[in-house]
Amino acid sequence: MVKPAHAWAVTAVIVLAAAAATLGLASRPQAVSPTSLRLSPRTVTMPGFGREEMLGPSEIEDLTEYVLALSMRSTDSAAVLRALPLYERNCAACHGLAGEGDAMTGTPDLTDDVWVNGGAREEIRDQIWRGADGRGPRRQARSSPAPHLP
Repeated sequence: MVKPAHAWAVTAVIVLAAAAATLGLASRPQAVSPTSLRLSPRTVTMPGFGREEMLGPSEIEDLTEYVLALSMRSTDSAAVLRALPLYERNCAACHGLAGEGDAMTGTPDLTDDVWVNGGAREEIRDQIWRGADGRGPRRQARSSPAPHLP
């Protein structure tokens, strides 16, 4: 749920997205082909945009800033503007234009403070780079050996 004190920021992102689409600066959201949705069980597979070389490092940096802006955090506004068409083309089909997510498919809401794989800037960047399989923390985080108890 968006906090009223920050509602202007979400509104600004939506207005910028609408203006960019109207002016032809951004394309209509299209489904990302590597994304697979299965409703039973509800899982979502997010592609690794960097790992699969779909986006470059600077584009992923800009998308990271965009996601931070959706969740009302301090961002680089120039990067947010650069990321708008990237987000629309690669993310909005699943996460929604305003980042609201979709509970039916298990797609996370990017506007709240709930983060499946961590909400720090580096963790968001890593998720965009590596992708996610919709079943919780990244596999390497889960498969680490259990600590030895004394």
